[in-house]
Amino acid sequence: MTFAVDQSMHWADHYVEYGFAVIKGVVGPEFIDPALAEVCRLLDHENLPLKQWTKENTPTRSPVPISEFKVCNAIYDQPGIRRIIDTMFGSPDQWNGQRAWQLFVTPYDTDTKAELSKGGHIDFVETPIPTFGSGFMFQVSLVKSEPFSGNITILPGTHKLVQMELAKHPEIFFPSNPFFNNIFDVEPFEFVAEPGDVLLFHHLVGHSGNNNHATNRSPRITLHCQGLRKEWMKEIDPSAKGLSPWQRSLAFTGGPHRLKRDEEQWIMEYQKTRKTKPKVAAY
Repeated sequence: MTFAVDQSMHWADHYVEYGFAVIKGVVGPEFIDPALAEVCRLLDHENLPLKQWTKENTPTRSPVPISEFKVCNAIYDQPGIRRIIDTMFGSPDQWNGQRAWQLFVTPYDTDTKAELSKGGHIDFVETPIPTFGSGFMFQVSLVKSEPFSGNITILPGTHKLVQMELAKHPEIFFPSNPFFNNIFDVEPFEFVAEPGDVLLFHHLVGHSGNNNHATNRSPRITLHCQGLRKEWMKEIDPSAKGLSPWQRSLAFTGGPHRLKRDEEQWIMEYQKTRKTKPKVAAY
């Protein structure tokens, strides 16, 4: 069993409550079709049916720099994507304009099972974790996937637990702090998508990558993007009126909360001093 989206909720409220939201059919075929064709061309798979993409013949990340993509780079120009960003931040003036995306591909893997990964992670491995941060993540599916297609799974509601703990103990690290031992043991949501569907998720919500052993061998092909705000938030009052959905999703602090330090600067300075690089998450 996997977690079911509450269809009675507006997607923005669902994001606040559960740390993720799914919006169907955001991007139309006028973008999806040429974007997928571009991916196929750059992966040298123009004449290879999707169901023949395998772990042996398909890279999971782009083999060429993102700058070589012309069509996919226009994902931030799609009206539906811009509406999502504007809604999340409460104004079209708050997005910083950065086009930060990656190509994620999960081809069929004969040597795995049709099952979801156990547990999860957050994207801050042995490094400062931002209580507020500056934005959210979203994935745009370029294909129709199926259960166990290597789709990302989200661990609903865990963003609240992480943020409440950070409000009290801002210097905890993942995964070494015992706080993280059991909080991801919840029913997961699997992003099984149609072309053009979008998944939004919170920077503190637990999530995980999965292997592809789908019945019909359908690959997962997504653009993994970030919606980033111009300024990092430094304080919040959950009772304040007019908070944007993004701000409301960061209001699980137990009351008004002001950071004791500049998180952006803290993270940047820490990265300069760390001796080992964090492992790149696969999702």
